[in-house]
Amino acid sequence: MEKMLTVTISGLRYFSEYRVPVDGLLVFYGKNGAGKSSVVTAFEMLSAIAGRSLEDWTRVFGNCGALFHFGSSSTREIVLGVQQGRESYRAVLIQDPKDAEHLILSREQLVVQDQKDETQLEKIEVRTNERESIFGIPMEPELRDVYPIMRGMNNWWIGHLVPSAMRNPETNDTGRRLYPTGGNLEACLLRFAESQPKAFSAVERAVAEVEPSFIRFVVVHEGGHNRLMWESANQAMLIPYQYFSEGTLRFLAYAVLFSSKDLPEVIVIDDIDTALDDTHIEVLMQIVRDAGKRTNILLTTRSAKVAECAGRAVQEL
Repeated sequence: MEKMLTVTISGLRYFSEYRVPVDGLLVFYGKNGAGKSSVVTAFEMLSAIAGRSLEDWTRVFGNCGALFHFGSSSTREIVLGVQQGRESYRAVLIQDPKDAEHLILSREQLVVQDQKDETQLEKIEVRTNERESIFGIPMEPELRDVYPIMRGMNNWWIGHLVPSAMRNPETNDTGRRLYPTGGNLEACLLRFAESQPKAFSAVERAVAEVEPSFIRFVVVHEGGHNRLMWESANQAMLIPYQYFSEGTLRFLAYAVLFSSKDLPEVIVIDDIDTALDDTHIEVLMQIVRDAGKRTNILLTTRSAKVAECAGRAVQEL
């Protein structure tokens, strides 16, 4: 599938109409209230639809009337679309008349362009009146590759790293990819050390640039599990990785995410600058720019430093 994709947004929060073309790294820069998080919300909703978890997402979000541009009394529907390669997807969402806290996926459309003749289209449009997607996860195993655009949306990485989750890690074998909360950060680093030694060494070098006392990571077998510790130039004892500051923990998680050889098709991070100082940002954005050559990355920020480091990839809101 082609790397470049375009997301279209209509009737969602700040946007009556908006278009987001992503081809590599794209950074939205602006003050609070400019609409940056609304862009992230559109990606979250599309991914939730593809994963048949829209109802769960709306339950977490809460008052879904606030999702509509100028309120649900002024805007009757939210329309979200994705175009990538020869496939395009469009979802129309309305407020549930029986429960204002929920959305209904009113109808959806999938268009697939013929591989040999661009004028030939397979067009499927369904009025669902349900909360869940019918295209997201085909029921029959042999049909799983029919709609790659939906499979890709379901696998977008949309992160909200939580320091408390990183400090209370899951068991070592949880997940093959970093969780959006960062809860399996230790497991991912241990896996890096074993299967991606070059990436692991790159992460170590990055941490050393932002943490002056850091020498190296050490894997310790303890209580039947491997644990990640680090050696400090200032202390004789090994230190659990959880003892990093909040900023360095976030930096470490992002470094792991963007250094992986198997990057998600799309990575979306709201307020990437949270808890990061200028040194964190400078080192991290170099890693991010390199990753943007291999996948699509959408970041939002209020930080002038992030915008400066992103260069031509910045779009102001």
